[in-house]
Amino acid sequence: MPGMKKPKGKGMMTIRQFRQLFGEEARCWEHLTRLRWPRGFVCPRCGGGSRGYMKAKRVHECRACGYQGSVTAGTIFHKTRVPLSDWFWAIYRLSQGKKGISALQLSKEIGVSYPTAWLIAHKIRKAMADREQGRQLRGLVEVDEGYVGGKARGSGRIGRTAQHKSIVAVAVEHWRAGAPGRPPIPGRAALAVIPDATTPSLRTFLRAKVELESAVLTDAFTSYSGLTPRGYAHAAIPLGDDRELLRRFFPWVHITLSNLKRFLLGTHHKPQPKHMKRYVAEFAYRLNRRWQEASLFHRLARACLSTNTITYKDLVAEPELT
Repeated sequence: MPGMKKPKGKGMMTIRQFRQLFGEEARCWEHLTRLRWPRGFVCPRCGGGSRGYMKAKRVHECRACGYQGSVTAGTIFHKTRVPLSDWFWAIYRLSQGKKGISALQLSKEIGVSYPTAWLIAHKIRKAMADREQGRQLRGLVEVDEGYVGGKARGSGRIGRTAQHKSIVAVAVEHWRAGAPGRPPIPGRAALAVIPDATTPSLRTFLRAKVELESAVLTDAFTSYSGLTPRGYAHAAIPLGDDRELLRRFFPWVHITLSNLKRFLLGTHHKPQPKHMKRYVAEFAYRLNRRWQEASLFHRLARACLSTNTITYKDLVAEPELT
């Protein structure tokens, strides 16, 4: 992520390495099986082992109860007609590139229709979102909220009164102090689409994303009032137009929000507000694993195995966040 220092380590998987590992459909099935059942098939119904593998159906039969289970059952790959090699390419593209990939570009690269590519990408984003659930920040945490998405035609309103935008709450923990005269090193970040910038919404975000007894830094926006009695060491900094105070106390939440906006605008242009939560989850997932580039593909593939599927009908029928 631009502006955030990253420790040195092994780089991401190259396209050549990806093709060597997963260029054939059979290798993708084998890899998925190793990820889901590293010690051999385990029946999801009774926990029994495999009586044998039925290659034509790509299922194991449980020796205890006779259940025939596929490695894709109960995952985002369930009953897919798209080859696993194409799924793996989509996982690779969403995990390895900081900008992700648009559904239009993915449809061209794997040769499927736009709706199919759009659905695949959203299923993978759901796995990313599920993986981020339950993780909390700790220590000293910067918190702010901002608006992302396009404004209505003819609207000149900006800031906390902006219309026709999605509101995203952002928190970034300080990992450790920086060098003299430099900002602290950021740790994990938490982002979530919230219905509004009211006190209840922001408190709900904090309860979910920041551990109690953490030190929370916010600006003097009234919706952040009353956090100290609720278990946080809260400091509200009146900023006004003082950019020096902004750089001193909030070096990372605004960089994070700015990078999120560039990601949304540059890759996805105008994502629908009702789907914004998964685009934000995609951004947060990669950001929080920026030190794990070498294993990011495998981590995301494993996450896809532990996530229930979502259908195209479910997606288009989703209500707007209100």
